[in-house]
Amino acid sequence: MKVKILQAFNGDCIWISFLNNGKPKNILIDGGASTTYSYKDKKDGKIKAGDLKTLIGFLKSQNEKLDLVILTHIDDDHIDGFLKWFSKDEKAIQNIKEIWFNSGRTIKKYLKDTTSKIESLKFKEKTTLTSVTQGVDFENYICEKNIWDEKVIKQGDIINWNGVSFQILSPSKEKLEKLLKEWEKKAPKSLIDTSRKNDCGKTLKNIIEEDIFEEDKDAYNGSSIAFILKNDGKNYLFLGDSHPSEIVTALKNLGYNKCNKLKVELFKISHHASRKNTSTELLNLIETGNYVVSTNGDLHNHPDKATIARIVTSNPNAKIYFNYPKLISKLILEEDRADYPDIDFLGTDSL
Repeated sequence: MKVKILQAFNGDCIWISFLNNGKPKNILIDGGASTTYSYKDKKDGKIKAGDLKTLIGFLKSQNEKLDLVILTHIDDDHIDGFLKWFSKDEKAIQNIKEIWFNSGRTIKKYLKDTTSKIESLKFKEKTTLTSVTQGVDFENYICEKNIWDEKVIKQGDIINWNGVSFQILSPSKEKLEKLLKEWEKKAPKSLIDTSRKNDCGKTLKNIIEEDIFEEDKDAYNGSSIAFILKNDGKNYLFLGDSHPSEIVTALKNLGYNKCNKLKVELFKISHHASRKNTSTELLNLIETGNYVVSTNGDLHNHPDKATIARIVTSNPNAKIYFNYPKLISKLILEEDRADYPDIDFLGTDSL
């Protein structure tokens, strides 16, 4: 199994590939920000292909498709790459075989809710889709193309798929209920908290001494599809933007604790290493050598150095990978390297 953390700007876009009975299978977790598909180069003003568009082109050249797309939740930095791809490429849907996605209407149906008003998720840009008008419902489009069965993906599910297994850790019924109360027409929104202070200037030791954990309360993040991917006796942990207490509960329900930790080959840290989405309690339930941070650091002051401090405290031999290695010099001071000489800070190309 190969895992590649695409450069998705401030978002997530993760490509997993493996062989099942000698046939290649491709899974894509999230589509990143819209620029993950294409963007205008600031230097020459030309439109350039992002990692998502490049990946799609590569798979086409190999006569392969995305066998499974997992949209963890509908925040812009996870879905906008897909929305842009679908809007710009009328044949996009032909390159996807199956989608997992919890939409407002499917959650409403699952919860047997008869009062909540749900607005469909719509494309944001003028589309090139034939027979599809601008403002088309995203859910209707993927359903009509028979790649989405509107099944709710929820905590406790075990899904066997093409030789691999997914143990779903999030969302719980409670998180789905909270999301339904806040569901709205999803448009680009600013989540930048200007009151948040950047902690890059502090040493890891100073941060550890002052550290106080406060959990994320965002309903959209809490609704993230998070899971353990199991393949050939090995585990891989992907947490989307999920809440740590949710994952702790799920892991404890599966029998994991400090003395019986979940062993994983790779741990994709939740919510771009926000301090509110990785607790010490969660880290103490997981045994791994490889932690992955996905963000370019351009928005929301992610990653928080407090998250890095918690990781090095729980695992003094950790390898922490960044899909934008430029963040390493910004985050890690010379004092930090002296204090924690056995910690490796690497680019994800080293994975």
